Amino acid sequence: MEPAIKVAVVTSRLRRLIASSDEWLWALRGVLRKILEDRSTLVIGDGTAGAEFVRHAAIRLGIPFEVAVCPSDSSDDDRDVPIRDELVLTNADLVYVLGLRTGGNLHSLLRDRLQKQPGTVVLIEYGELQADAARQELCDSGAQSWMPLGDVCVPFERQSTPSDVLRTPDSSTQNDVYLIVPFPPDDGWEFLTHTTRSCPGPWPDETFEAYADSLLDAMPSADHSPLGTLRRIVDQKRLVASNQTIRGGHAVVSFSACPLGQLPTLHRFRPHRVRWDFEPYGLCIRREWLIAHGARPACYGDESIWESMPEADKPFFQRSIGESGVDWTVEREWRHLGHLDLTDLTPDDVLLFVPTFEAAKSLAQITKWPITLWPDAPKIH
Repeated sequence: MEPAIKVAVVTSRLRRLIASSDEWLWALRGVLRKILEDRSTLVIGDGTAGAEFVRHAAIRLGIPFEVAVCPSDSSDDDRDVPIRDELVLTNADLVYVLGLRTGGNLHSLLRDRLQKQPGTVVLIEYGELQADAARQELCDSGAQSWMPLGDVCVPFERQSTPSDVLRTPDSSTQNDVYLIVPFPPDDGWEFLTHTTRSCPGPWPDETFEAYADSLLDAMPSADHSPLGTLRRIVDQKRLVASNQTIRGGHAVVSFSACPLGQLPTLHRFRPHRVRWDFEPYGLCIRREWLIAHGARPACYGDESIWESMPEADKPFFQRSIGESGVDWTVEREWRHLGHLDLTDLTPDDVLLFVPTFEAAKSLAQITKWPITLWPDAPKIH
């Protein structure tokens, strides 16, 4: 019996926020099903773009694979192409290409490979995965192409539990007509605001395996956009605490006491985090309700304040001035220690906000909480 042919599936750098509608993900399912049918062995490049998804999908389909791991003494420093990409191509007899940028590292490696091994590169024809210039050059150099047909690219069979999938509204909860309440004035502001943003990668309380499954199965919970984040909060009636950027590693839920109408003045892009600090999606909760459930104002100060604080107060500490010179006091932050259960919130104690009517309609299908439209959203994008 002849040994199985070794194949690799490669793609150029992925976006941070992956959606179940992304073409590379649909093409990945198609090419992996082909690899399974051909009884090939998959070579996965440790640390290369999309490698974690390829590995998890291979496990689900039962495709045999080996991982090409960089030697411990190797480094990508001073190299024109990363050694990880080069290593996986070296170990594969045939290379399937999903996404491809013109002039990128992967483009250079594939060009060199075709000069030495014509016909060993296969470009997957699906939507607009590859840049036209790069695709044409590689085809002229001897690359093959393969177009997945039929249902080979459809989502894998769902293996979900009720908690994995956002609730599908029945006829009693759907709102074809819904009320947009007026945007609240700053005067007499009685709420604290929690803004949401997109969540690249797994949710804070989610494993990578569950996250990958949600994308491979195109489940509603795979939507990690700002609206998807807000839908998850509303559906689960829970705010998940996070310890990111919190000194001492305490997991908290953060709020701002700033009136909703003033939040656009605080909107900033944070280069060190490669994201906006918030998006025009979120919920306002009445301050009295939050106080009754343990929320407290953040304690602003410097190193001397931190050192003198009792341990019980340290989860609420925030430096007044950050290392980058940012004045954090303008956020007027409040915190709740640990996850926050919202099941006993009444419509009088909460207000959802989104930037568009379409987003409002999406929320109206799963909740009776009031919704308002963020009037300044177009100005901060």
